[in-house]
Amino acid sequence: MDSVWMQKYLRSEDVCLFVVEVSSVDGTGKRFPTHLALVTHGPGGEAALFQINPRPDGCTVTNIIPIFSDTRVKGIDEHTFELSYEISVFIYDAPSSNVLSSILQELFKAQKIAQQKNFKSSGTSHSFINFYLKQGDLLDTNSSLVYTRTTPSRSGASNQAVASAMHSNSDLGLRGGSEYDPVKFKQLNDSWVNMQLKAREAEFTCLQNLTVFLGTWNVNGKRPGESLEPWLRDTVLTPDIYAIGFQELDLTAEALFLGDTTRAAPWEQHILATLQLQGDYMRLMSKQLVGILLCVYVRKEHMPYVRDVQSGLAAVGIMGMMGNKGGVAIRFQIYDSTVCIVNSHLNAHFENVQRRNQDMRDISRRIMFSPDEHGNPVTIFDSDMLFWIGDLNYRIIGNDADIKERISKQDWAPLLANDQLNQQMKQGLAFDGFSEPAIDFAPSYKYDIGTQTYDTSEKRRSPAWCDRVLYKTAKFTADNLAILAYRRHELLSSDHRPVSATFLLKVLSVVPDKRSKVYQEIVKELDKKENESIPDAAVSSNSVTFKDVRYMVPQTQSIIIENTGQVVAKFRFIPKNDERKFCRPWLRVNPPYGMLGPGTKLDIHLTVHVEGATATDLNMSTEKVEDILILHLENGKDYFITVQGNYLVSSFACSLDHLVRFPHPIRTSTPIPTTDTKLSIPKELWRIIDFIFKKGLGEEGLFLESGVQGEMEIIRECLDTGNSFAAQPLSVHSMAETAIRFLEALAEPLIPYALYDQALTSSSSYLQCKQLLSYLPTVNYNVFYYLISFLREVLSYPDNRLTPDQLAVVFSSVLLRPKSEPDTLDEATIKKKADFVYHFLIDNEDLKVG
Repeated sequence: MDSVWMQKYLRSEDVCLFVVEVSSVDGTGKRFPTHLALVTHGPGGEAALFQINPRPDGCTVTNIIPIFSDTRVKGIDEHTFELSYEISVFIYDAPSSNVLSSILQELFKAQKIAQQKNFKSSGTSHSFINFYLKQGDLLDTNSSLVYTRTTPSRSGASNQAVASAMHSNSDLGLRGGSEYDPVKFKQLNDSWVNMQLKAREAEFTCLQNLTVFLGTWNVNGKRPGESLEPWLRDTVLTPDIYAIGFQELDLTAEALFLGDTTRAAPWEQHILATLQLQGDYMRLMSKQLVGILLCVYVRKEHMPYVRDVQSGLAAVGIMGMMGNKGGVAIRFQIYDSTVCIVNSHLNAHFENVQRRNQDMRDISRRIMFSPDEHGNPVTIFDSDMLFWIGDLNYRIIGNDADIKERISKQDWAPLLANDQLNQQMKQGLAFDGFSEPAIDFAPSYKYDIGTQTYDTSEKRRSPAWCDRVLYKTAKFTADNLAILAYRRHELLSSDHRPVSATFLLKVLSVVPDKRSKVYQEIVKELDKKENESIPDAAVSSNSVTFKDVRYMVPQTQSIIIENTGQVVAKFRFIPKNDERKFCRPWLRVNPPYGMLGPGTKLDIHLTVHVEGATATDLNMSTEKVEDILILHLENGKDYFITVQGNYLVSSFACSLDHLVRFPHPIRTSTPIPTTDTKLSIPKELWRIIDFIFKKGLGEEGLFLESGVQGEMEIIRECLDTGNSFAAQPLSVHSMAETAIRFLEALAEPLIPYALYDQALTSSSSYLQCKQLLSYLPTVNYNVFYYLISFLREVLSYPDNRLTPDQLAVVFSSVLLRPKSEPDTLDEATIKKKADFVYHFLIDNEDLKVG
């Protein structure tokens, strides 16, 4: 099949460069035969890759991928290549390496033209694809080009409105967030078919038995030396999968602040050498976040059946910068089931239960994998089996002597009843839906190193089951999972004992012929339903009101859409008039599009979340919490939904100039005239610093450990309303993180955007850094002077164990920010920013200039 064959289905101004038969690889690793055609448009050089399915009388366009300057093209192996742009990823298998080379050569040429002409996904190029996106099948009738829809069209004004809407809303193939994406919308059929396949997977799958060993050990900064055989070598069975997690692998300052660690390699070598004593294992992947390391190994015989291996990480120290606490995850598909393993190190100390709960939630939210085949985000919970291991740091409530006495008698029940993790799980406050094997061993923490004696140091930490293995099943039943062992192991080189759990899993294995038969049945059923009649739907409400919308406090309400017709109904939210996005930036809609079978319902969640520049606009009254959503039923009518809310003004995300005009609470007062005498610094910052000064200068980990989200919401409310902090117990760490977040949220940073580059250039010289202060606006200078003076005072307290390096890294991240924030900063820039602040922290001379 050549380009001439495809050319007769294109308009005269569009040219086909090649047509090739490939396989489309979906998110589950399954391959489906299809064809790709590279089409260019006119003299401008716009290009798009058409995914088509040929037919005797024509072809069906199933996907169109525009080639933008920011479209990413890469070869994965000798047969496979990937295209991605924004959040969408497409993977194809070529029949040979030669064919792949030819495809990539043409795609790179198209991409180079796109880069030269600045064709961006956020621009207005590639409108030519709209003509094809609107069509169904492309037919050739006596050499005349004819397009036919696969669904009935309507006549008169309604049909013109649909055509107009499609033209104005589909000017590009891909949109992000609340922008309409016609490419993804065309994939709704595929999504619906996949859901039906999931529902019927028992008809085309069989079960395969696998054993998985999960181990966790906080090594307290120790290097490998002690034999791992007592922990990893199983004398009863040979596990198919090993997942081994470490915490506190590296406790050095270089590792903590710059992520500079080489500690993983020796441990990985030590592990593999141990595993090879009992089988032929291969390392699948390892993932590290400073001191947190997760390694997954698979028996060689299973490796051909492992695919889609991905990893992610999330730091949960203050500002998400410090890697001493957080989590890493590895997700993969083995046979036809997905397994995800998370290794984490949560907040320490007995009293920090809420912060541990918050760490768990933050890790769950922040770790994201590559989007699925339809561009939908994939989280740790989007797996058939999820394991969570690590030093979770939950403690036992009770008297130290009583705890140790019960341990000596192996009287576990009272201790487990007072275990913080068990209590939090029972109340649904953390690890909701997770389970844990029954514990029948002594607490794994804290020991005098090299002994069997619990902590006899001055701190005398009470014993606790800090090190745990939890699991959560998604599509498995109890019959698909069996717990084989849960135990601790007597390695003595750390103050923790390693813990392990072994499970028997029954994973799915697809029988291709049976799956193909079920697939064909589902597709035929869908075709029949789509062509029967006009769709109809009912929406539960045409108005949604949010009460008292606060900064950084999301609120969610739901509406229900029900398919009241006799056919499959596709819906999507569409923009108004010539707008590109269908909703305001403070509003999130999930899902933004979907597909419903007759008689089915779906909850659509509307979430108001005010942050960043949106908050600035709302605080300055240039924006309101008001919007109208248009829910469009494909080949049906539109539904209009009013969204409104009462935004409560906040001191966060304002400018310094604006804040110093409020001597009274910002929520209940108006700014004083610009000609009146203003405050020297924002009163909100003074209240925060005053609280820390009086209650927590000696607090260990000040400005390094994260606060509690609920407490920080209370603090913001007190700052905005003038209410007293004394009404509720608030931790110093929550107040410290609020200080950082306040500075981070300023409409313009303390060092103005215009001086950012100069600050980096000056960072090697204290005199040049100090000279830069003379260019600061008065209020910026006052705040900088006040803040540095306070931080110098903080460093004079030895109990907090803080160093100038640590505070410089943390505060430079919010005091010095470029106007256009890149996804990641290189190490040299991070160091320059930190050096700028560091000079002022270590030099005690007066900051006054001029």
